[in-house]
Amino acid sequence: GKDGLRAKDGTLFRFQFTYTSGSTFAEQLGTVLKESLGKEGIEVSLRPLEWATFIKGLDERAFDAAVLSWSLPVEQDPYQVWHSSQSKEGSNFVGFENAEADRLIEGARTEFDRKKRIALYQRFHRLLHEEQPYTFLFMGESLVAVDRRFEGVTVHKLGLDSREWWVPERRQKYR
Repeated sequence: GKDGLRAKDGTLFRFQFTYTSGSTFAEQLGTVLKESLGKEGIEVSLRPLEWATFIKGLDERAFDAAVLSWSLPVEQDPYQVWHSSQSKEGSNFVGFENAEADRLIEGARTEFDRKKRIALYQRFHRLLHEEQPYTFLFMGESLVAVDRRFEGVTVHKLGLDSREWWVPERRQKYR
């Protein structure tokens, strides 16, 4: 409720929001979170850190909440960020551990049939949505220009996948 109590034992719901100092976006986001959640009785303290200290905190899992920005290809391998084996020393900073997620990730990594692999990734992403180890905020817009020499350029729902592109030999300028 408005009194900040969120647990049966009467513990106040409070957390630190960690971000890199100098990031205007992260600072604004933190301010909005603090104000919005504060109205609901949740105490948010802002913790700006310089980059090296921020990364060290991620590596040591020494944070309550942190703002991150991932840039991933259309069909990315989620192993490094989401597999349980990466929760102690890898990029699975939030310690997400789920046997079904691991099974889907491992299956997708070894599946050569693209349709079957995509189906495994879709099941994994549904599970990720249900478990919500991250709160995904948005995907920014971007403008991309591709020279007309390239072929195989397809706009997918999530963007472009440059691994599909090629330049026919007759159009190659640099060899």
